Amino acid sequence: MSSNEYVLELKHISKTFPGVVALKNVSMGVKSGEVHVLLGENGAGKSTLIKILSGYHPPDKGGEVLVSGKPVTFRNPKDAMDASIHTIYQELTLCPAMTVAENTVLDKQSQFKGFMQRKREYQAIAAQALEDLGQREIDPSALVRDLSIAQQQVVEIAKAVTSQAKIVLMDEPTSSISQKDADRLMDIIRGLRENGVAIIYISHRLHEIGGIADRITVLRDGELVGTVNNAEVTEQDLIKMMVGRELKNVYPKREVPIGDVVLRVENLTSGELIKGITFDVHKGEIFGIGGLIGSRRTETLETLFGMRPITDGKMFLNGKKYHPTSPRQAIKRRIAFVTEDRKKSGLVLCLPVYENINLVNAQQANRKGYLNWAKLKAVAETHRKTLNIRVSSIEQIVNSLSGGNQQKVALAKWLDFAPQVIIFDEPTRGIDIGAKTEIYSIMGELAAKGAAIVMVSSELPELISVADRILVMQDGRMKGIVSKNDATQELIMSLATQKNQEPSHTSTGLE
Repeated sequence: MSSNEYVLELKHISKTFPGVVALKNVSMGVKSGEVHVLLGENGAGKSTLIKILSGYHPPDKGGEVLVSGKPVTFRNPKDAMDASIHTIYQELTLCPAMTVAENTVLDKQSQFKGFMQRKREYQAIAAQALEDLGQREIDPSALVRDLSIAQQQVVEIAKAVTSQAKIVLMDEPTSSISQKDADRLMDIIRGLRENGVAIIYISHRLHEIGGIADRITVLRDGELVGTVNNAEVTEQDLIKMMVGRELKNVYPKREVPIGDVVLRVENLTSGELIKGITFDVHKGEIFGIGGLIGSRRTETLETLFGMRPITDGKMFLNGKKYHPTSPRQAIKRRIAFVTEDRKKSGLVLCLPVYENINLVNAQQANRKGYLNWAKLKAVAETHRKTLNIRVSSIEQIVNSLSGGNQQKVALAKWLDFAPQVIIFDEPTRGIDIGAKTEIYSIMGELAAKGAAIVMVSSELPELISVADRILVMQDGRMKGIVSKNDATQELIMSLATQKNQEPSHTSTGLE
């Protein structure tokens, strides 16, 4: 293909940070009206490449970016937008206290002369963009903070449409939305493609890219593995390209003996959020909780951990009453909680690895109130080796790690006090296929050592592969418990979407 057939072309792009080679001699091209998927494990260089295209980082000398065949140099993000490149990040960049219309024209104020806001004109522009996207139900006068995550993503896309962007970069756009909203987003992406917009799409969800990708570029360890046509490769081919080997068992489930009941929950209720949840978790068991986004799975986990009040029902831990009113009380009973958002509530990003691993241990100071940092560093080094946390040293700042390694650090901080129950909320969100395999292998090892594991996941193939039983929730109510032998995606989705029916209990396999 000749160079002039590309709307965006990267030639020999490299990027080096102190002590780290993030990208090495990467070349690729994207055509108008193409959905070009960018794949790779965490740390493969995808985010660095996006930041170069977005104007946040300049490439090293020798690299070149061309837009419509012309070389461009970006000093800042505005330069990238002026070159018709618009980026939609996983963590959205909207102003929540402003309206949809104001956000839509926020980066176009130079087009409106004078000091006064022209709200009617803003609303007309936003309404037209939303109509072009088939999203007329979004009110241009609504505040962004009142919208769902999926609707906020539409507003980000509307900004790109009104900017007449030729190239749209999407970083994990479906990571925090429901399947229904993801399907709608795919329709929007197809519409952009039909209008000639080039889209670079990053996702760790291999199953979703088959319906939209035209071509796929794979990075590994900062280097280009190759660019392939979507129609000519299988999911297993892509996995092998990403990890450099074949993963025959992507979601490993280690078979371990199931022991006595560790945690029993009876009619658990927390205000109006969750009502009448009943289940038990055995020693060595991985107990899954599934349901659509908004089914209040996370709220259920938070109630187990003492973060939300128990207004009715009972819980028992090894046969003894368990009624935590704070996370501290849960921790004292050896309950661990690996939260959904590791960056906001699981880690302190500005601290080094060894301090994060000891966030729980550090609360147990010696009698004089001093911390034995030599001992705590030794603890961190042990967990680094056990969990295969890839760092230059335990002194490395956590924010510089890949998502998969951050997740391992978030788990490591709980392991030194030998938890009897470990709660995982979306343990593989935002991490690559290789890191997912490692996380599930670690969970299997913990179960084999006797831990009882409660896990929430929105990834049904993973949940079905890993869990021994699955509790299905809807609107804070339980809809059924499904054994691993009976679990199918169709059954779980039917339970998750049924209305006004009593909970269904299939054979648990544990009686």
